[in-house]
Amino acid sequence: MRRILAALTAAVGLIIAVPGSANAADEWYTSSTYPGSKGYGYVDSVSSTVSGVYQHLSMYRTNNYVALWTGIGDDATDGYCAGQEIAYQIYTNRAWSDYHYRMTPVHDCSTNGVDNSGGYFYSRYKTRNVHSRACHVDSSGRKIHCESTWHGPI
Repeated sequence: MRRILAALTAAVGLIIAVPGSANAADEWYTSSTYPGSKGYGYVDSVSSTVSGVYQHLSMYRTNNYVALWTGIGDDATDGYCAGQEIAYQIYTNRAWSDYHYRMTPVHDCSTNGVDNSGGYFYSRYKTRNVHSRACHVDSSGRKIHCESTWHGPI
């Protein structure tokens, strides 16, 4: 019994001692301000259309900080909504991270052919190798599944 209790105590200690994923950190903030007016220059964009989901991602950059603009459209009456997932690396602790994955906070359930956009998303950390892909999401924007191909990097 003491061994089990000691093992459980050690396991709880590991869970508490391990920091949360950097992906869960607040790495982005939203603004309606056009990136060019903040000194960001346009870099490039990527897009794809898969299974009635159109996704577009444009990137602006200054000193390795990025601003993203996303457009998402749902053109299929298949019961899914359209979403977008991004993958990227951030610079922390004097090194580039592994890839972080995040759903953009914009989705579209309208099927009216008009893209949905949520303003600009600015990185709080130096960011590189941004990729995006189209996803089916539920009406709350939670990922159901995504296309297998990543588009980018930009």
